[in-house]
Amino acid sequence: MIVKYHAARVTTALHRDVEGVRRVLLARTDGLAFHDDGPESDHAGTAAVVAAVLGLAQRAAAANVLGDLRGTTVRGTDGNLVVYPVDQSHVLAVITEPTANLVLLDRLAARLAGDLAGAEAGVPARAR
Repeated sequence: MIVKYHAARVTTALHRDVEGVRRVLLARTDGLAFHDDGPESDHAGTAAVVAAVLGLAQRAAAANVLGDLRGTTVRGTDGNLVVYPVDQSHVLAVITEPTANLVLLDRLAARLAGDLAGAEAGVPARAR
């Protein structure tokens, strides 16, 4: 089971290891916020948008026979939104500065999303 501690650990790692991370959130795929280090007034709206981005990206991947979605990136002039599926019920999203190293972010965030999926499945951290 994913608990707040798991989400906080992921947030700390991303902020520490990737320069330019502005915000990290873990949302449910139904659009409800689970953990968000952004402004509290923004949690519900951002979680809903992140869940919608994930759903759209999954449909695009399926429609184009791309296999299982590993992540998607929305790039803007003022920053990036990178979204990773965690499991059937959760999505990890990272908002960055436009200059953030997205390759480094992708490597770390994909591993951390896998760790979260393992936590959901009840796999002990030492077995992952």
